Amino acid sequence: MSESSPSSVPKIWPSPNRPGFRKTFALELDDHLDIQHASRQLLPTGPTVGAAGIVALFVALITNFDKWQAGDVGTFAIYVLATIVAGALGVFLLLGPIRRFLRSMYRRRLVKAEAIGRPVESTVDQSGISYTVLGQTVTCTWDSLYALEEDAGTFHFWMSKMVSHPWPARLFASEEERQVFRESVLKWSGRSFSPPVLARLGARGRANLPANETTPR
Repeated sequence: MSESSPSSVPKIWPSPNRPGFRKTFALELDDHLDIQHASRQLLPTGPTVGAAGIVALFVALITNFDKWQAGDVGTFAIYVLATIVAGALGVFLLLGPIRRFLRSMYRRRLVKAEAIGRPVESTVDQSGISYTVLGQTVTCTWDSLYALEEDAGTFHFWMSKMVSHPWPARLFASEEERQVFRESVLKWSGRSFSPPVLARLGARGRANLPANETTPR
């Protein structure tokens, strides 16, 4: 790692004396969300508001069934429509506070498990990848890796279909540096980074992958 001023982003380019990339960083909440969930957004707007509308529809049908039985179809339709709109709008307005609450709960769980805020010493070189966290070192050769993926600038080294060691996008000072890293991994592993198929599935989606599925290349 080259020397840099305190105000600059540390370089992680390899050098002749150190033919590999080495970096110490701490995983953050969004890094875990990238691996465990299909999206960093725990409550996506469309599906959440849609689900609220469906629930509101069933509530409206039950509470206004007497109007339907009485033949007052117009009033019945107005009440049903108003209930759906009110339910969907109410959930939409509450999305922000609910999301912040869920993120805080998730963060507290990760802090308790010592999964964030702890320094990770990571190395990527011609032998593969290795990283040390909380005194435990994990090493993977290139041949043993399940998949290599790139998602919005973050590189994922999948050791299995469930476990990924990420190199977050924030570690790279520029696109040029990221490209050097990408090309070096291709040279050492013989494999290029693929689109984020596993990352976008989330832990639940990956758990449903066939057990005998061949390793992605």
